[in-house]
Amino acid sequence: MKKFLVLLLGIMMIFSFAACGGSGDAEPAADDSQEAEATEEAAPAAAPEDIVVDEAAGTVTVTAQVNGTFFDQSTMHCVVFKDGGAGDAAMMAAYADSQDFYDAMIKAGGEPWNTTDAKLEDGEFTDGQKVDVTLTWEGQDTPVALVDALKTDDGKPDVDVRFSGNQANNAEAGSGCICCLNSCWAGVTSNAAYPFGAIDAGNPHVYLDDSVMPADGTDVQVTFTIVK
Repeated sequence: MKKFLVLLLGIMMIFSFAACGGSGDAEPAADDSQEAEATEEAAPAAAPEDIVVDEAAGTVTVTAQVNGTFFDQSTMHCVVFKDGGAGDAAMMAAYADSQDFYDAMIKAGGEPWNTTDAKLEDGEFTDGQKVDVTLTWEGQDTPVALVDALKTDDGKPDVDVRFSGNQANNAEAGSGCICCLNSCWAGVTSNAAYPFGAIDAGNPHVYLDDSVMPADGTDVQVTFTIVK
């Protein structure tokens, strides 16, 4: 009987050590309450709003990027859709498509001049509803008239922007022209102060005025106000 009790005690001790050793080898339980670190990426910067229409004021505003090439290189292309055929040849490349701009001008109360596919010849002038064009940008809250944002070889150009219309011609040309600095058969708006072909012929040369306009690559807001 005494041997049996000693044996039983030995077995109990073996189980006791095993239990202690097992608990020592066990991995710690995962902490379910700990949250994983957030790995959110930084949100991309908001794209500028393409077109803003104020029907009550009769205005259409587009955001466009300044092309500094034209501080010292002349062009008839003032504001052009950035993905249009003439997007790289414009003083300001707009985020808005020219066809959407046409629709916006109608929504704002505009009445287009050319509603056909008729085209101007060199020396001919556009006509139609007058449009005032102004610009603002960050740090320039007071609107700058388009004429003040431009220069010629010896001063300032004449500016008489009209709602030329040209919806069909604009689509056919694929140039994306929103505002041309001489009369044009493809621009939704164009400048009746000069005939078609004038600026390309150097009569006059027209540039962005770098003493007024912000640096290359700056976003500017271009507002077209329909004169009723």
